[in-house]
Amino acid sequence: MSVMFEVLYKSPPDPRREEVLSERVGQLGGRLTYREDPDVIGVGPVTLTFEFDGLQEAQEAASRLRSQGEHVEGPMDYGD
Repeated sequence: MSVMFEVLYKSPPDPRREEVLSERVGQLGGRLTYREDPDVIGVGPVTLTFEFDGLQEAQEAASRLRSQGEHVEGPMDYGD
């Protein structure tokens, strides 16, 4: 079963922040699988989708990111 969560942050896009988030999540067993920019006029958040092989790893990563002030939605079943 694949599990995912999304990290949202206020635009503008910040490549360094995304790199740091990806490294943190990677250390906890996750991987960045999708990135969504704000809409064409730059309104809305940047959304990063991270996927995990198991729920426990996703829950731990989400908890750690939340404790660091990140906005995390999920984790939830990714639906294989």
